[in-house]
Amino acid sequence: PNPSPGQASISGVLYSFTISRVIPETAFYLTPVRDEDEGELPAVIAGPREGQGDVPGVSDAQGRVVLNDVPPGEYYLFVWAPYNWIPAVNSDSDFTLRRITLEPDQASALGVLYLSWP
Repeated sequence: PNPSPGQASISGVLYSFTISRVIPETAFYLTPVRDEDEGELPAVIAGPREGQGDVPGVSDAQGRVVLNDVPPGEYYLFVWAPYNWIPAVNSDSDFTLRRITLEPDQASALGVLYLSWP
């Protein structure tokens, strides 16, 4: 997607490395990285809170995610798994939280978004 001026957009595919398949029709959200997070999970993972800058979405039948007109900044991505929200990580062998940096006027193709799901 092409974002509005000053905004950003993302696209990618949710992929579970624990069951080796895409994750279709599942809720997800971006949450801003806060200074106090320092590369760790945010203190509260309660689901999307739009009043605090979270940006919600739902993957399509092929596990694709698309968000348009996202405010620029750094984000973590969380996906709904049965009974809990889980974070996207860098890869199936690097469990570091994936940080997504969005610049103004940028369409970011994120590729595969790895998750230990469910």
